[in-house]
Amino acid sequence: MKTETGSIGRRIRHLRETKGLSRAALAGKIDVDVSSIAGWESGKRLPRVAIRSRLAKALDCELSELLSPLKASADPTTVSIVDVTGDYPALFAERARTVRRTIRALRLASPYSTAANVQTEARRIIGERLIAGSLEVQRVEIFYTLDRLKETLCNILRYDGKRYYVKACCVGLKEVAPFLGCYSFDDDDCFVGGYWTASPPQGQPVMRIHGPAQHTFLLSFWKEVWQRGVLLNGYGSHDLSAVRDVALAMGLPKRQWPRFVEEARALTIGDGAPPFV
Repeated sequence: MKTETGSIGRRIRHLRETKGLSRAALAGKIDVDVSSIAGWESGKRLPRVAIRSRLAKALDCELSELLSPLKASADPTTVSIVDVTGDYPALFAERARTVRRTIRALRLASPYSTAANVQTEARRIIGERLIAGSLEVQRVEIFYTLDRLKETLCNILRYDGKRYYVKACCVGLKEVAPFLGCYSFDDDDCFVGGYWTASPPQGQPVMRIHGPAQHTFLLSFWKEVWQRGVLLNGYGSHDLSAVRDVALAMGLPKRQWPRFVEEARALTIGDGAPPFV
């Protein structure tokens, strides 16, 4: 029993830290003492049955996951190269279908342009999961043009009420050097590739990384990037004040704001609707 409680305690701590919650913050969410959280995580005792559902909700997980021992993976982090046009669409689609809650997409660079079949398949899968409510999209965007902001606004309006969150970083940059972007899944699997200012050649590789080490790094990296961004749609499409502030900061005349919103609403594809985050 001691081994079981200790393993479950490590699971609770892992989930809490993944959510970026302190013990005090978690205790406040479920109305218990901080000492209770400490006791669970140290393996001294298990949460009472009456409180387990609240704890699972606060940690954004299923009850069965909460009470599953945290397996210490001995698997090494592995790296493989997949072809962006031949292999990537099917691999991405399979991961997007099976991932339970979240795809974190690090998009921190220049305009992307990937093979059409990759974009089509990825957007379709993400859009279906987002509309169904089984996927959460967290997106950080560098807005370098008003057109780009308009395309993002199109998606904000389209996905109002869904778990689609957009933050703005480095507003107004006109040129951004190419950088890496990746999709990170919640099962220690991610795909890493470059962003190109023009269409990549056929056979352009994407790197697939699997293992606990990369996931730990990406979670830490994403937490830092996410905290630095300004949330654009925290109150839904009925409150576009944050988007308006960004648009004005980028040079949009105030009198053109209503027209800007209507043009965004009229777009048929946005920046890939379903969103290519």
